[in-house]
Amino acid sequence: MSKNVLIALIIIFCLPSLTYGEQPIDVLQSSIAEGIRILKNPHYQDSSRKDLQRQRLCEAAWQVFDFKAFSRLVLASNWRIFATRQRDEFTDAFARFLCRYYLSRLQQQYNGEEIVYVSQDLISDTKALIGVKVIWKGLEVPVKIRMLRRNGAWRVYDVNVLGISAVLSYREQFRELLRKDSPSRVIGLIEDRLKQ
Repeated sequence: MSKNVLIALIIIFCLPSLTYGEQPIDVLQSSIAEGIRILKNPHYQDSSRKDLQRQRLCEAAWQVFDFKAFSRLVLASNWRIFATRQRDEFTDAFARFLCRYYLSRLQQQYNGEEIVYVSQDLISDTKALIGVKVIWKGLEVPVKIRMLRRNGAWRVYDVNVLGISAVLSYREQFRELLRKDSPSRVIGLIEDRLKQ
């Protein structure tokens, strides 16, 4: 995954959630601003505070990103072979993996990239598609963010960067894993990656 794609994905991924009455694009704008404040906060510039910064970003991600919807879409038809407890375990482990892996890279690579809001399409009362451009080293990287309104709050459930959907990308990887391994083994593999 190229650096500009990673930066776009992570900036969108680590956003805090806002209140019910707002439009999805408003939620996204305010959330991105909060994520950038965490990244730019001088308190976290010392290397000894990077873990704390990543924890704050991860907490923000849990507020805005619907990891359960994302996990269900990633697993697709394989979702039904997971027991209820395993679905929760998978969602939790996968979310922790995404936070740790991508937010660590974001901390290393974020360099003041600009976000331009291009469009908002309300697909239904509960779904929206937001278009943004991330300006990275003079390049405009198109990003589409799919949002879902659940329990009165708009939350992200997929990010598409340069035409590549995070859901579809991970779906193929997990489909391959689940051809050979059981749900419990796949959860164990994610936990093993977290320990590395």
